[in-house]
Amino acid sequence: MKGLTWAIIALIVVGAAIGAALILQKPRDVITLSVNTSRDSVAVYEQRVKVLQARLDSIEAVLAWRGVPAGVAVRLRIGQMEEQLKALTAGLRIWRDAHDQYGVGQAYRECLLLYGSVQASCQALSYDTLPPQPDTTRPPGK
Repeated sequence: MKGLTWAIIALIVVGAAIGAALILQKPRDVITLSVNTSRDSVAVYEQRVKVLQARLDSIEAVLAWRGVPAGVAVRLRIGQMEEQLKALTAGLRIWRDAHDQYGVGQAYRECLLLYGSVQASCQALSYDTLPPQPDTTRPPGK
C-alpha cells in the first residue's frame, strides 16, 4: 500500500511538471510561406524602396521649387517617411538573411506592413506639393 501511494504521488508530480511546462512554453507562430515570398521578392521590394526614395526626393524638390515654407508638420512627415524607409531597408536586410521558414515568414510580413506605412506616408506628404485651391480658405494666422 505504501508503494502504491508513492507511485501515485510520483505520477501527480510528473503530470504537474509536464502540465506546467506545456502552459509556460510559448507556442511558436507557424507562418506558411506563399509563392510570393521567394528570394526574388526581396529584389522586388528593394526596387520599391528605391522608387519610394525617388518619390520622396521628388516631393522635397517640388516643395523647395514652390518655396513652400517647411512648416513643422511637413518636416515631421518628411522625417517620418525617412525613418520608415530606414526601417523597411533594415527589414529587407533581415528578410534576405533569414534562413528558416519562420524567420523568412516573419520578415516578409514585417516588410509588407512597413511598405504599406511608407507608401501611406509618401501619399500624405505628396498633398503638401499641391497648390492651394482658390475656393478654400486659409486657416487663421497663416
